[in-house]
Amino acid sequence: MNNSREQWGTRLGFMLAAAGSAIGLGNIWRFPFVAGEGGGGAFVLIYLGFALLIGLPLMIGEIAVGRKGQANAMESYQAILPERPWYVTGFIGIVINFMVLCFYSVVAGWTLYYFVLALTGRLLTGEEARYGELFGQFISSPSAPVIWQALLMVIVILIVARGVKQGIERWNNILMPSLFVLLLVLTIRSLTLPGSGEGLAFFLKPDFSSVTPSVVLAALGQAFFSLSLATGVYVTYGSYCRANTHIPGNAGGIVFFDVLVAIIAGLIIFPAVFHFGIDPARGPDLVFVTFPAIFERMVLGGVFAVLFFFCIFLAALTSAISLLEVVVAYVRECWALHRLTATWLTGAAAFVVGLPCALSFGPLAGVTLLDRTAFDWFDFLAASVLMPFAGLLLALFLGWGWKPEQVKAEVEREGVRFPLFTLWRFLIRYVIPAALVIILLQSVGVI
Repeated sequence: MNNSREQWGTRLGFMLAAAGSAIGLGNIWRFPFVAGEGGGGAFVLIYLGFALLIGLPLMIGEIAVGRKGQANAMESYQAILPERPWYVTGFIGIVINFMVLCFYSVVAGWTLYYFVLALTGRLLTGEEARYGELFGQFISSPSAPVIWQALLMVIVILIVARGVKQGIERWNNILMPSLFVLLLVLTIRSLTLPGSGEGLAFFLKPDFSSVTPSVVLAALGQAFFSLSLATGVYVTYGSYCRANTHIPGNAGGIVFFDVLVAIIAGLIIFPAVFHFGIDPARGPDLVFVTFPAIFERMVLGGVFAVLFFFCIFLAALTSAISLLEVVVAYVRECWALHRLTATWLTGAAAFVVGLPCALSFGPLAGVTLLDRTAFDWFDFLAASVLMPFAGLLLALFLGWGWKPEQVKAEVEREGVRFPLFTLWRFLIRYVIPAALVIILLQSVGVI
């Protein structure tokens, strides 16, 4: 164990930071409309099954790699098997984080802008038909998305530059409980709307007649992508864990928090959209176009608009923190840089490279390659190609490279038990690689 390496202060601090990485726009923004498209309750059950059978085993393995390797996402693999090129798995993860941060910071900037609009009372205009126009004007502006992306990146840089314990852990200890409290308040408000029972029935009552192969694939992909698996986040965060960290318990807690927020988001959104007669499969503009219109018609709508967009911003911020930290850990350790220097250099690079993404809906909207804008290409390459490919490499590394028995030995250090190891070994060797091949083929449009 590298005793000079930064470490988490508490187990809860690690869990909240790692959960903050997993809990992002994928839970609050993407999950509800994907569930809506998939028929509601049946999709939720399938998603839960995949989160446990695919997400949890991979997360246990990633954290174990980080704690064993005691280095950044690439060098941890190198430390475990120096004679083989498995470090490519970690390097791909670092590239994924950088690419995702480039376009994710753009959308996170949108959430910050909408929170400020709601806070200053300029969001709810009284003209419901104008919310689509308002959103379109904002993202097509040649300057506004860039400004808010820059502000978001400065906030993230200032937190990460403070280090693991004083920056990432301390702020997640504040941000994550705040997020849960605000989500609870919004849930209570949504569930007290007249007719909310219809939305709850749609969301929670399984209707397996609506389940198709595409719904199953969507649930599988949502479980994999929403947990930020195979991106090096859990390897990096695992490298800051102490020798007595209960890896299965912590991984289970992270998956629980991630799934809980996705479920809570559904409890907020579905009763509201059914109450106001809105299509639950509306799509991504549900957040920025539909919900302002909902708050317009709601008692104390201005207050709940502030709470809602602050929740969205917090979820985006905690994920952006982990995205930057993975790349910063690699840069500072490979080039022996001070954390402050590495953080500002990496953050500035992500902002500059991400500028075409910020302008993809405005000045660069007509600039496409194979009918994809810069934003679309970053999203497609990072999320649809590299993430499932890195996940496949990770499963092969855990199942056949490092070997399951060696993973078990790392997990069980200092008397920690690894329950259901036999099942974990079967899943990681056979089931998960097959599932990740399916995700990869589906993501690139082969199936």
